[in-house]
Amino acid sequence: MAGSEEIELKRLSASPLQNFVPSTLRFRNVVYRTHEKEILSNVSGRFQHGRLVALMGPSGAGKSSLLNVLSGAQMFGMIGTVTINGEPVEENDPRSVYVEQECPLLMFLTVQETMQFAVDMKMPQGSLASAKQAKIGDILEMVGLDGTRGTVVRNLSGGEQRRLAVAVELITNPPIMLLDEPTSGLDSVSSTQVISHLKSLAMSGRTIVCTIHQPASSLFQLFDDVYLLRHGRCLYAGPVENMLVRFARVGLPCPEYYNPADFALEAIASTHQPEAHRMLCQLVDEDMRTINAAAPSSPTTLAAQLAAPGRKIARYQTACYYQLYTLLKRSVLASARDEFFLKIRLGMHLALGLVFGVVHYDAGADAAKVLANVGCFFQLFAFVYFTNAVSVVNYADEVRVTIKEIANNWYSRESYFLAKLIHDLPLQLFCPSFLLAIVYYLTGQPLEWPRFAMLLGVFAVGAIIGQSLGLIGGICFEVKMQNFFVANACIVPILFSGFFVNSADMIAILRPLSTVSFFRYQFHGALQALYGYGRGNIPCGQVYCYYKKPATILEQFDVDEYGYGASITKALVLVLIMQVIIYVSFMVRLRRIK
Repeated sequence: MAGSEEIELKRLSASPLQNFVPSTLRFRNVVYRTHEKEILSNVSGRFQHGRLVALMGPSGAGKSSLLNVLSGAQMFGMIGTVTINGEPVEENDPRSVYVEQECPLLMFLTVQETMQFAVDMKMPQGSLASAKQAKIGDILEMVGLDGTRGTVVRNLSGGEQRRLAVAVELITNPPIMLLDEPTSGLDSVSSTQVISHLKSLAMSGRTIVCTIHQPASSLFQLFDDVYLLRHGRCLYAGPVENMLVRFARVGLPCPEYYNPADFALEAIASTHQPEAHRMLCQLVDEDMRTINAAAPSSPTTLAAQLAAPGRKIARYQTACYYQLYTLLKRSVLASARDEFFLKIRLGMHLALGLVFGVVHYDAGADAAKVLANVGCFFQLFAFVYFTNAVSVVNYADEVRVTIKEIANNWYSRESYFLAKLIHDLPLQLFCPSFLLAIVYYLTGQPLEWPRFAMLLGVFAVGAIIGQSLGLIGGICFEVKMQNFFVANACIVPILFSGFFVNSADMIAILRPLSTVSFFRYQFHGALQALYGYGRGNIPCGQVYCYYKKPATILEQFDVDEYGYGASITKALVLVLIMQVIIYVSFMVRLRRIK
């Protein structure tokens, strides 16, 4: 390496904001296949530090697939070698970050809060608060967002959101950044701002690669290198200024005053130039053989020296408990800012509690209204199930953010799984408890704390079950199927709950289904809380009341008077099974799949 380049790289790595290992990304003979077809066909290349690379090609050329392979996000189905400074790329390699096209962000956080969460997760756990704030200030100034700290993300422009998506990944000073269509959906001014900031990051010594579709001529000139793909094959890889010379060499001259980027895309997309395309592929192969032959067998560059022992990048910068705490803090903040949803949930439970209480007023203290009282609580179970399930089933925006953050090594899947369950739980339990307190009083149930506590336990278990099935639906299904799943997942539990038909009266082949009915255990637990454990005769306002003795109603529904513990235990077993299903689903779903 030349002495001047070595001095420059040492200067770059000495800066606090540029404290990273300048890295070269190489890939050789990469083949990537899916079940349907071959996406990448034996492509090779080298992306160097200090260079801004445009990854271009027609739709379906394999641009996003190449970024997935290079970032380590998609290792399955890939053949070939991908290395950073001579070291193989690992799955979701911490030495590179991948910013997706949709740049998912939590819309209810401000720019400052978004950056604060990023530094809490991505800087070493023992870092001083002042150091974190200095880092935030430096990065926001670098990407031109220093004046938007207090702005809520949803109020940012498209270009500002793209720059914020880049900013949060700069916390760990990644040497390699891969971006998928960072200018998609932006106007020309915003696109120029985004690419200009990426250019400044590349000039600081990073390796920046981004896919871009038909850039304007002025925008294209900001790039240092271009990598052209067509049908999974590379047709050109090299400096921007040499591209038209190479095309003219194979008989594809660019007209004067024509946008070079448009010309290149039109030339490689044309089906009338097979010989020129073949020659371009041959020239690229020759270039790659020359580059690979010149590469030393063992790295001796300054970048390799900087990557000596002690410079290895840890996958996570914080411990699991700290990740859990930080995730919970962010979730509470985001939920509190979504005031409309919070008010709707509380208001709905208050309104329904009053409606149920008025309709079934004093039903719990009148033996003539026992069946109406039982029906009231059975309807409440269904209401709690639906409200808790629906409140968590639709979280597509959040899961996209989570997939991105986990793929870029912000925190572990296990930490997010626990945070998701714990964060939702307080509100999931409070709303049904609030509803129960209103209904319990207005319907004239026994004013005995043990019975109320037992009924509270039944509602708590039902709330957790509703939340669990909502999460399963949200994780395992796409948006169109989520609500369908939630609505139909309760049909069998309701039918086999024992409210309509006792399990003893069913045909033998169907009886086992009652064992997986969570409504059955809730129903039995509620009857045991209301009418079991030695409750005395119920007052009767008529000449004769068939259900004056509580044992009568328990006998009709085949409920053990003292079996509350068994009912709750069986319901908790179902909860445990659901949590296992959620965990496995999270582990599978929370991966970036293209």
